[in-house]
Amino acid sequence: MTATAMIAEFGDFAGWTADAVVQLGNRHAIPAACRGSSSPAALAWLAEACELAPGDTLLDVGAGAGGPAAWAADRFGVRPILVEPMLTACRAAARLFGLPIVAAEGGRIPLRTDLVDAAWCLGVLCTVDNKAAVLGEIHRVLMPGGSLGLLVVVSADRRVLQGPEGNHFPTQQELVALLAGAGFHIVEQADCPDGAPLSWSRRAERVTALVADQHRSDPAFALAARQGERLTRLFAEGQISMQLIHAISRRPRPHTAPPPRRGEMTMSTDESQFLHKLEAEVEAELAMARSSHPEEALDVSPAEWLFDPTDVEREEIGLSSLLGAVEALESDDQPNHPPDVERGARGAYEPS
Repeated sequence: MTATAMIAEFGDFAGWTADAVVQLGNRHAIPAACRGSSSPAALAWLAEACELAPGDTLLDVGAGAGGPAAWAADRFGVRPILVEPMLTACRAAARLFGLPIVAAEGGRIPLRTDLVDAAWCLGVLCTVDNKAAVLGEIHRVLMPGGSLGLLVVVSADRRVLQGPEGNHFPTQQELVALLAGAGFHIVEQADCPDGAPLSWSRRAERVTALVADQHRSDPAFALAARQGERLTRLFAEGQISMQLIHAISRRPRPHTAPPPRRGEMTMSTDESQFLHKLEAEVEAELAMARSSHPEEALDVSPAEWLFDPTDVEREEIGLSSLLGAVEALESDDQPNHPPDVERGARGAYEPS
């Protein structure tokens, strides 16, 4: 069940925002509809990282009132498809921008497989319980090799995983594992830039001020305001941070194996699928081991250890060996398989 505060923040507020934009003028639409999720600098980083081009189909999962998708359509000529569970936000996006929008949860996207060129998911993962399901669905609808742009609120400490009502922040380690498990390879990651141009900020602030004047006495307004205040405090205390991530969808390429020679054993489809699944799981475990930084734990006294670093190092070595063995088995079953460019990129990103 969606938390009441989340309905206020992403449902009621979206409807009020659309009303205010109609009163103030369309120039206010994109800044106001990007409220809480993105700034021009963050959107530009994501668009360039994902190499958006005119005509590309861009899926925005948890699109809210549609500001980021409308910005991408205006600046890069993409064709957006919006997915948003809040009906009020869906109506606001259709009203403000006329973009195609589907009322659906991110964990059950009603689109066919391999449909979109790129996908965005901005400020959404921390608001869902089943993050793996959302990432898995995005991976399914993305074309192989397609780009995923994420804006994610990440927790610096497991003790603040539970934030304001309806928010569940992943740690960096958990985020890396979730992406690997869903079939994504992280290409790059950066801190979300602060601030926005004065012209953008003024337009957004005018809309916010009008919404406050008209709805300050509404209980839903008070709920949404409290959510914002709690998030602002966590950011100020350094307990959470906003990260931009560019990842690509990895999927095994279909191939035609040569007929087996007499006496030669071949791998069945089920066995091949098992190996691919095992490889993804081992990669996720290896990413988690690496992101724990065992070498740093050795610099402090054993009394302060949260884990035994030598155990983690042994586990990392074992996982690396297992991963190599799985890849070798897959390679043996694919003698004429061309080089995999995506696999060659492994190691381009190491968690900090």
